[in-house]
Order: sequence, then C-alpha cells, then structure tokens
Amino acid sequence: MVLHLKARSAVLLAATAAAIVSPRDSGAQGCEPIRFTSPIDLGGEGKAFQTAHEWELSLGYRRLHSDEFFVGSEANSQAAPGGASPIFNINTFVASVGYSITDRFRVRASVPFSSAKLTRKWADNSIHQQSATGIGDASLSADYWLLEPATHRGSNISVGLGAKAPTGSHTVNSKFYTATGAVDFPADQTIQPGDGGWALVFETQGYRQITERTFAYASGSYMASPKAKSDVQQAPNSGTYWSVPDVYSARLGGAFSVLPEQGLNMSLGGRIDGIPVHDLIGGGDDSTVKRTSYVVFAEPGLSFTHGKGTFTLTVPYRLKVNRMKSELEQRTNGVNGGGFAKYLIFAGYSHRL
Repeated sequence: MVLHLKARSAVLLAATAAAIVSPRDSGAQGCEPIRFTSPIDLGGEGKAFQTAHEWELSLGYRRLHSDEFFVGSEANSQAAPGGASPIFNINTFVASVGYSITDRFRVRASVPFSSAKLTRKWADNSIHQQSATGIGDASLSADYWLLEPATHRGSNISVGLGAKAPTGSHTVNSKFYTATGAVDFPADQTIQPGDGGWALVFETQGYRQITERTFAYASGSYMASPKAKSDVQQAPNSGTYWSVPDVYSARLGGAFSVLPEQGLNMSLGGRIDGIPVHDLIGGGDDSTVKRTSYVVFAEPGLSFTHGKGTFTLTVPYRLKVNRMKSELEQRTNGVNGGGFAKYLIFAGYSHRL
C-alpha cells in the first residue's frame, strides 16, 4: 500500500510540477510569443490526493532564458528587430495555498511574482534593456476527482474550473526607443507581470497504473479570456493594441517510483504550450497584436518526498516551435517572428498541514 501511494504521488507530481498558468506562466513559452499566464501553479504538488480538511502550502519557481528568434518554425535571427535576436530573462515565483473540503473536492488560490528583462536592438540602432517587476495575475480554482479515491487507486481523473483576476500590472513603465530618442512607455507585453484581463480556466488531469511502480499521466488546461484587447498600444501612437489572448497547455507521459521507500520518483513526458490563432470567446483576433504560436517540449522530472514535504524539479527541453501568423499578420502580411527558450527550469516545494 505504501508503495502504491508513493507511485501515485509520482504521477501527480509529474502531471502538475510545471504549468502554466498556468500556464502563468501562470504563464507560456513565456518569451516573446507566449506568457505563462495559466495555470500559474509552477510546481510543488504533493501526494495524489489530499484528505478532507487538509491544507497544502506551495512555492514554485520558473526560470526562462531566451536568445533565439524564430520565424514560423525556422530560427532566423536576421529577421529579428535590428537583425539580432532579443534576449529575455524571466524569473517567476508562485505562492499557493490549497484546501481539501472533501477527499474529492479541493480549492486553491495562487499569486505569482515575476522579475523580467528584455534586451534588444531598437530603431536607434542601439541595444537597450526594458524591465518589469511585480505581483502577477492571481487565480482561484477548484478541482474534483470524478471517481472515489478510496476505491479507485489504480486510475482516476479530475476536472477543474477557475478564474484569473487582473491583479498584476500590464502597464509597468519603461522606455521605448525610437530613431530619434527615448520616450516613456509601458514595457513589452511579454515581460509585464499581468495581461490586463479576467479569464476563465478549464483544467483536467488523470492517471492510470501500468505496473506496480509505473503510471501513465495526462493533463491539460485552457485559459479563455473574454477581453478582446489590452488598453496598451504596441508602440507609441501606433493605433494597434495588444491582444489579451487565450493560453493552453497539455502534457502526457509516464512516472516511475525509483526508490519508493525513500520517496524518490522520476518522470518523462511531453508537453505543448501555446496561444491559439482564434480565441474561444472575446474576439479581436483580426485587429490586435497576438503572438500566436505553440512549443513542444520533452519534459524529464524528479520529485522527492520526505515526511509532509515534497520537492520537485522539471526541465522541459524544446523540440519544436511554430510561430503561426495571427489574423492581423495574415491581413497585413506581417512577420510572424518571436523569441523562444531552448529549455525551462521549474522547481517547487510543497508542505501539507
């Protein structure tokens, strides 16, 4: 029984150790085309199930560095602004608290904090840096196991529903560098702590036992924003506004209990994160600046449980990029380019009370 419980822990650790908001990144994959907005639980999930009236405190971390520029699926730094790939450095922390009302029903609140920098060549033919730091968009969600955990130890599936609030600033001020000089203007949307809109978040995750120590897992989330556009223009006096886009993420893989008595588990799977060309609701697809794209990763991970605490580490490695043309880019023959990280680092710790 102890072995089975720890093996199931590996599955849920693998299925939720890095997200999104989500997906921040909360969420995206966080650089020029994709922000991790939702789900914003970046790591630290513990055992497969929480017992009734149990609390869980978590702290997650994501590290993102990008210095490559893609047009479509091809790396092409010469197509970047000024002919040089922009450099992104984004560090995100997420604090969350979860409470199990019953063995099957849990609620969770999360608040992210990010510090980000963007370095690129501007219209004055010089390299300048923008930065943005602050609290991001908080989320509140609830999830429910469809099958009774006590009688379905070998497999189960949960569904969740949540909301993301625009608690983070999407207008952190910086400098915009024109050919004739610098002007005060909000930093690029991709490094802002928030996106300026409310959103609904749909989530699901599940697992199935394959052998005594091996499980398969799958999870997915979709953040739907009803707001068509931000109130921030892409550039001063451009008349074109940033989108407040939908964001999605999906994962599939397997988890193995390496040393069950010591609480050491490992996982290997794949994930895809993206921004769709067409929003589910809200509109604005043909008139706003939207960095539509998806990124496919291979995702190895480790977790270690000791007592009521659990450490997690995953390092998704990029396999494929597709920076698709948005509707606005299709209509205006714009360049569908963006910066993407080669790999991400997620780490987390959770503790149950």
